[in-house]
Amino acid sequence: MSFTNDSTSRDGTLGGGRDSGGAGSGPGGDGNAPALPPRTLSLVAAVAALAGVVVYAVGLPESIGLFGSPLSDLTLPAALLVFFVTTVVASVMVTRAPWRVVDIVVASVLGVAGGLVFAVWNAFAWEPISGALAFFPPASAILVGVWLLPGVLGGLVIRKPGAAVYTELVAATLSALIGNQWGFATVWYGLLEGLGAEVVFALLLYRAFGWPTALLAGAGAGVTVGVLDSLLYYPTFSAGYKLAYVGLAVVSGVVIAGLGSWALTRAMARSGALAPLPSGRVTERV
Repeated sequence: MSFTNDSTSRDGTLGGGRDSGGAGSGPGGDGNAPALPPRTLSLVAAVAALAGVVVYAVGLPESIGLFGSPLSDLTLPAALLVFFVTTVVASVMVTRAPWRVVDIVVASVLGVAGGLVFAVWNAFAWEPISGALAFFPPASAILVGVWLLPGVLGGLVIRKPGAAVYTELVAATLSALIGNQWGFATVWYGLLEGLGAEVVFALLLYRAFGWPTALLAGAGAGVTVGVLDSLLYYPTFSAGYKLAYVGLAVVSGVVIAGLGSWALTRAMARSGALAPLPSGRVTERV
């Protein structure tokens, strides 16, 4: 990821074609030529998926501890990390879109705001609402979209490689520092949740940012948290319960994180708050 303090209108050339998923010279209209042919991304993604499967099948050693837990407990997160990071890095090499100072500032503000929302949600809402859904244990998954919203929102607003991961990670780190029920796990969960959304933007080469992309990014993050939770936090669930949990997590990601982020992006763009960004200059196509 590269950075520049150039705040001129290179990003202003974002056209309707990119917002609707068409081809262009790169995300944000920066005019950079691709460093790799786009078809390379498909091949890298396939190899990354295979590598992730291998990591999961082989597993990490139990004899080594990390943060008080055996390393084997992190086998699934490690496998997802291999797939997500490899795919995103390949997409960055294809698109080559530098970050500007304004991108960093806005993404940081969104992340901090998300972290504060997490703190309030964790302290006052999560336990009462999830407790009310205890009649059907997997039903609590319908609430997880709240924790996925910063990543999808960051990707839609910033429109640069790494934005979804950065925003979600800032939110998760702040939540952990404030204090919550899950401690340090919040941080690596935030990393993987952000990557779950990021990989969707990456596979689309950071050229599509409309509502279909928002919903897909929410679904990607939802699949990630659903699989992690069902295997790590609810290992005693039956196969049917685990499938229901993942399905409800996807629905929550699509509705709360996907649709919610799309609506928030439109609202902020119309208010003028995103004027320095491409997402604020194409409000009719956001």
